[in-house]
Amino acid sequence: MKRSSFLVCILLFALVSLVASDYTFRQIDMDVTVDLDNSYHVTERIVAEFFVPKHGIYREIPIRYGNQRIGLKDLQASDPIIKDDVSSGWATFRLGDADVKVKGLKEYVISYTMEIGDDRDREGDFFYYNILGPGWQEEIGLVTFTVRLPSPIDPRNVSLTGGRYGATRQRGEYTVSADGTTITGSARTMKPKEALTLYIDLEEGYFSEVKKFVDLTIPLYIGAIVLFVLLAFHSFSIWKRYGRDDPFVPVVRFDPPTDLSPLEVGYLFDGVVDAKDLSSMLFYWADRGYIRIEELKKKEYRIIKVKDLVSPKAHEQRLFDAFFKHGDEEGVLLKRLAKSTTFAKDIERTKSLTRSWFTKERELKDQSAERKRIIPFLHGVLLIVFHAWGTTYSYPGGALLLVPLAFGIGLLVLTAIAIPKIFDSWMFARKGKAFLKSGVFLLVYLIAFGIIFMVYREEVLLPPVLSLLFGTSALGIPLLFALFGAITAKRSAYGQKILEEIVGYREFIEKVEIDKLKVMIEDDPELFYHVLGYAIVLGLENTWAKKFDSIDMAQASWYIGSGGIHHPFFYATLANNLTTGAITKALYTQASSGSGRGPITPSFGGGGFSGGGFSGGGGGAW
Repeated sequence: MKRSSFLVCILLFALVSLVASDYTFRQIDMDVTVDLDNSYHVTERIVAEFFVPKHGIYREIPIRYGNQRIGLKDLQASDPIIKDDVSSGWATFRLGDADVKVKGLKEYVISYTMEIGDDRDREGDFFYYNILGPGWQEEIGLVTFTVRLPSPIDPRNVSLTGGRYGATRQRGEYTVSADGTTITGSARTMKPKEALTLYIDLEEGYFSEVKKFVDLTIPLYIGAIVLFVLLAFHSFSIWKRYGRDDPFVPVVRFDPPTDLSPLEVGYLFDGVVDAKDLSSMLFYWADRGYIRIEELKKKEYRIIKVKDLVSPKAHEQRLFDAFFKHGDEEGVLLKRLAKSTTFAKDIERTKSLTRSWFTKERELKDQSAERKRIIPFLHGVLLIVFHAWGTTYSYPGGALLLVPLAFGIGLLVLTAIAIPKIFDSWMFARKGKAFLKSGVFLLVYLIAFGIIFMVYREEVLLPPVLSLLFGTSALGIPLLFALFGAITAKRSAYGQKILEEIVGYREFIEKVEIDKLKVMIEDDPELFYHVLGYAIVLGLENTWAKKFDSIDMAQASWYIGSGGIHHPFFYATLANNLTTGAITKALYTQASSGSGRGPITPSFGGGGFSGGGFSGGGGGAW
């Protein structure tokens, strides 16, 4: 029996130990002095008791009410202050020392000034203050408060509520001084998460020294619309005068574009020198008798130089020499090149030389249009700044201005880069690729809209309609002006001519009829190999090979390998193997080596509710 009683005592002790707190707040005394400019000078005396060693206490003070940002100034304390965070809604700090712990009773004194300013309610003023906010983590044995007001108030307009957030019942007790300028009160045993709120209904103009807040959000937004129309019209005028391309009239042609290698055609076609463009030159040189391609075993190749290349094109010469720089008399193994950082650097240099080849008389863009197309982008930046400022005007402090500003500028740059590529995809590439690029671009804009809408709705606290309107325009501005900037780019006469030739040649490769091919092969038995390099850079190597599926064709004189005459699809596969076997791996080696948001106005009737006022916040121990 005694043993059973002992075990019960042990279990009860363990249970109590589990639920017992490490600390409690014995008493909190609040002293608040209110000025005519609706600022509060607050002094807090907090008596904590630590049952286990703690560093000290922490406080969370809200510095936002509705969409009003409250100024917090002159923060001082009896113990060292460790500021953890000052965000758009809270100021959080700790008192104590990270290297020292205390146990038992400890008193803390904190003082600060809160600048409430204009309450934005034109029907009356009010004092709505959380003596305690709903964020305290442990029980508070006793709360006392003294509120000193700048001029007399009517005691009938005072209420003190307490309990969980939203509670409207009377909690504690209070008295108003005979002259109506001081309120004192207290409440006992406040549980964790309970608030104590003092509300005073005041006449309009009570805070006579408050600077009235004038909300210019809508006027500024209307101004942004006017500015938008003017700048959009000007951008349209620039495009119409300088950026309209001549009619694009590609004509089907049976010969490659004039004096252009596959490398150059690939660059001109999509604006990028990629691995396929570079590897296509192996087929180009082989077809012209400069090299041979030998397959030693599956996916292992050697490039054999038949004769030296002497080219006036620096990019072509650089690439050719790069292939054989690490070779010997028998040629060069592709797997050796794939691991060479020197070869990778030569490839990067080849890319640069290819781009620089198309300058001066071979300039691809109209330089007058290039100089003018910057204007729509500058218009976009100006309008994004004005729009961001106007739509966040009701949120003091300016911190949220950066959100729509950053989104706007970021989307302007993104759209300026993406739009030309999407246009080119629809014009020159397969429709599947164009749909994919357009879908990704649309998805980015939808995600951006969701974020910016939530910023206006949840942070600036605008009504849903305004949030929708502002969010839509925040994204519409960069889209439109980036579009104007993109379409103002104009091809030069040379660029127009060459692009028409490339598209015309691509039409031939993609759509030529089998009967026509058979006739052409009678005159040129090696037609397949002459065109192969160009088909590769235009993404049509499989299409080109398929056309020869039922046509007898000669074996490539430049290919050395096992077996007899190979199927045309063999060469399409060979192109892929050569690209991944040397160029792509070398580029990877180079990269991995490292070289190379209308304002809310409160409507409280004749009283408030627990936790609904300014300030309060909460605290705990750390």
